[in-house]
Amino acid sequence: MEITEEHEKRIRQAIEDFSVAMEIRSSTSVRVAKRVTAILRIGMVSFGVVTLILLLMLYAFTSKMDEMIVALNTMNMQFSSMSADMTKMRTTLYSMERDISYVPVITLATRDIRGTVGEMRVEVDRMNGTIADLNQEVYGITNQVNSMTWQISSLDPAVQYISRDVNRMSGPMRAFNIFNPFE
Repeated sequence: MEITEEHEKRIRQAIEDFSVAMEIRSSTSVRVAKRVTAILRIGMVSFGVVTLILLLMLYAFTSKMDEMIVALNTMNMQFSSMSADMTKMRTTLYSMERDISYVPVITLATRDIRGTVGEMRVEVDRMNGTIADLNQEVYGITNQVNSMTWQISSLDPAVQYISRDVNRMSGPMRAFNIFNPFE
């Protein structure tokens, strides 16, 4: 087979087109490589910054670990003490409420005495007024004691939960003492 001039022109044109295509491909590859290199550099710098931040956070966390554990243990002891004191207060308030509940019965008994003792009527009337006032005050005190008892009863579980939660929160901190590289 013979190559004619027309075939030769076509072959040269194809070679030129191929060269142009290779130059385009080469320049595209270079641009992509530059972009990938820039992205990789930015990624490595970002990774270095994140690593530095994490190391600083780890240092800050471990350097204050002992102080945090001491503070949490103190809080735990204080909340436990508060819980025990609240229990004592609740017992005392129940006892006071029980003792005050007899005052209305006493008031009724003194009213019955007024009818049976005629000579002491004036004295008994004065006592009756005083006891009625006392009865009102006692009812007020009883209501206040009931209110205090209810409020303390609602506080006691919360304080116990706080004590338990503080103890639970300090558990992981105690485990980190093993890892502290600065001791």
